[in-house]
Amino acid sequence: MSFSNLVELKTFNVFPEYFIGISALYILVVIVLISYNVYGLIVQKALSECIGLILLLSCYLVLNDDLVFSKNSFDFVSTLGFYKASIADYFAFFTKFVVCFFSSMYFFIIADFLKDNKLSSFEYLLILLFAVLGLMLLCSSNDLLTAYLSIELVSLSSYVLAAFRKTSSYSAEAGVKYLVTGAISSAFFLLGSSFMYAYSGTINITDFWLIISDEGWFHLDSTNYMLEPFLEIGLAFVIFSLFIKLALAPFHVWSLDVYEGSPTISTFFFAVITKLSFFVFLVRISYVAAFKYYEIWQFYGITIALFSVFVGSFGGLRQRKLKTLLAYSSVSHMGYALLAFSAGSRFGAEMLLFYLVIYMFSGLGVWFIILVTRVNRKRYTEKFSKELGDFSLLRKSNPALALSLTLTMFSIAGIPPLVGFFAKMGVFLSVLHAKYYFVALLAILCSVVSTFYYIRIIKILYFENLLVGKLYYPLVSSKTILFSLSIFFLLFFFINPTALYLIVYKVVLGSF
Repeated sequence: MSFSNLVELKTFNVFPEYFIGISALYILVVIVLISYNVYGLIVQKALSECIGLILLLSCYLVLNDDLVFSKNSFDFVSTLGFYKASIADYFAFFTKFVVCFFSSMYFFIIADFLKDNKLSSFEYLLILLFAVLGLMLLCSSNDLLTAYLSIELVSLSSYVLAAFRKTSSYSAEAGVKYLVTGAISSAFFLLGSSFMYAYSGTINITDFWLIISDEGWFHLDSTNYMLEPFLEIGLAFVIFSLFIKLALAPFHVWSLDVYEGSPTISTFFFAVITKLSFFVFLVRISYVAAFKYYEIWQFYGITIALFSVFVGSFGGLRQRKLKTLLAYSSVSHMGYALLAFSAGSRFGAEMLLFYLVIYMFSGLGVWFIILVTRVNRKRYTEKFSKELGDFSLLRKSNPALALSLTLTMFSIAGIPPLVGFFAKMGVFLSVLHAKYYFVALLAILCSVVSTFYYIRIIKILYFENLLVGKLYYPLVSSKTILFSLSIFFLLFFFINPTALYLIVYKVVLGSF
């Protein structure tokens, strides 16, 4: 590929990422020039909403790409760019749009809560924006080096976000634990990548597919056959490094302390926004690069998924701290998503995307309520964590908010006929199609157990044995529109789940 081809806009398939990067640098220059130290608290809310608008415009750039409606969009080679380091297929377009959309909603939601969480530095918002940029690059990564750099951009930003509250020892502890765990994950990823390169001589995912699917490759030289275990070991290391990033059991222990100790706004980002992109790369490296070895990664996936569902379901039963409870819930949900992935079929990939989109809508609703229910205490306190008791008799102070949280919790728990039930049913169906009946039975039983702690939250909302509930600060009316939007989509997909499923079906059909 010559330099003239490199600069052609035809192969420049990262316009949204380019726009976000330039916007981040522009914001940095402008904020520094207007002396942020003087106008910090005044500009903070406007800056967060400005970044939300930038991400909405990025959604438009994703949708406006010619390849989305190109006649040759099913031509696999025509969707590659930057020396095949970046891929622009329907899978990348859809996931980048989802990440941009939910990230923009996230920035709009947190704009009014930065001051309350003592996060008044503009660097916090810029680091969040760079993390989103890394997630988008990861969605379109087509080689191991690009994926590693994208993961490191997300990870380094996340370490700072976790430890950003300088006056809190819990936040510093969360940042250090995240850093150590992330370093181990990166080491596994690089070691696995080097093994895969030693076998194939390439780090490109499409080249992996061409080499591995070529039966003659193993008979050209006896060295190729001898090096085959290196590919299997390397693939296992790369997959396990992604499992650590996704906080799947037994690699989940770091997430409990990180979620609890980090600022609530940072935990919101870790739990809701970051998961999809790591699953996208996991699908690419398993379904495209190493599909011939599906028995290996399918065994790893089903084992880790079942263990994650078990730990997430039973671990949260006795929790009183809300963020730790949601950390166990996240472990459980990532386990269900991994079950769909482990089905090893196109239907499994469809259910994976469907489940993660519904999970992100539900997460937006739950974390918005956590941010907005600020207890009005009699005296000043440095306490930033939340316990289940902070929602005591919420129905008396705000019935609409209590009803919305109830609907969201029922959806997350997978209680019919809400959309969460359709998502979990799709996951179980994908496992049954793969003929893993015992695995599906165990997952269903764990799902029943995990329903207990969601119902316990609803019991605290409505039936707590107290005379007086908590007093809360008034809601910000402009932000309730975004919350209403997430609840509306949950109800809309409950009425018409086919709308989302058809989109996901076409995305997977046009990519694999």
